[in-house]
Amino acid sequence: MLKIVKNITALFIWWLFYIPLNIFILAVFIRQIMEGKADTGPSTVHDNDDQRIIALVEKNLGSYRDVNANEGFGTQYERLMVDDLLKNTCLKYGLRSVLESPADGITGVPGANSLCLAGMAEKPVALSNPSALLLERAGDTWKQMGLAGKMEACQCPVAKLKYQDRSYDLVWSFCMLEQMKDPGSYLSELFRVSANTVMMITVNDNSGVWLHRQWHRGRNIPWDHGNEALMNPAGIKEAFGRAGLKVVETGGVDVPPTLDTSDMSLTADLRRIAGLFGRKWDWNLKGEKQRPGAVLHLFRWLEHNLPRWFKIRHAHHIYVVGMRNDGSVK
Repeated sequence: MLKIVKNITALFIWWLFYIPLNIFILAVFIRQIMEGKADTGPSTVHDNDDQRIIALVEKNLGSYRDVNANEGFGTQYERLMVDDLLKNTCLKYGLRSVLESPADGITGVPGANSLCLAGMAEKPVALSNPSALLLERAGDTWKQMGLAGKMEACQCPVAKLKYQDRSYDLVWSFCMLEQMKDPGSYLSELFRVSANTVMMITVNDNSGVWLHRQWHRGRNIPWDHGNEALMNPAGIKEAFGRAGLKVVETGGVDVPPTLDTSDMSLTADLRRIAGLFGRKWDWNLKGEKQRPGAVLHLFRWLEHNLPRWFKIRHAHHIYVVGMRNDGSVK
């Protein structure tokens, strides 16, 4: 009974925030579309998954931010909820070693995705990527956080990892599966390297993705967020099954009461609004401001108490956890 009461309360409060916040987002969307098309230059099509991942992560490094740079509220919340998911998954399934492949970073902080697992893993967290530059910058991030000895990097192709069979309990990635032209080879390689569990977190193909696609079209910016067939539980489950993985869990993560704006920047508008109230729109990974404030605590409570079906529908990201079909572990 208590769970049902929490579900209803969380849904009610979530919708109270959703309407005014998304009026603001739609106003910014309209203004940016009216500004005209962006000058993005010619786009390059990469048939090879390694080339595609290198291009993606090194493009993100163009807006590189160190751990003291401003990330903003949305990114802080996203990181908080993904961190909760990663830590809870490791505790739930008894996972003590981790490989992130290919590694990237949430909103311009390379290598930051797996930072929260540094204290839980029994050996250094492994980050692999075909981009040497990404791994170099990831090393800088871990060093700035005082965790240089807790991470090891490996430059290698996404579907030909330089690890032995069953080397890591958990092998995972953030918003990488949907970028793969050959997801089968990629997942099969993760399955080979994993001793137990593979987890994919992807963009969720919801109404926010539809709106963002219109933003890309209106601004004449090539779509770079991946294959929408791999942005829903059914598509990911199918890919897992072909790779020999048994799906044991699916869910939504990062469910704030806002549409997912992805790379449609709201920073300038948010700073102007915050300035009207004598506040600053700042947060960084390292330092005093990394501690969640009252609004973040509220949004976190909402997400942990929203019904699962609702989270899968409205989350900015979905996740799928798979294990070996025979149930074997290392």
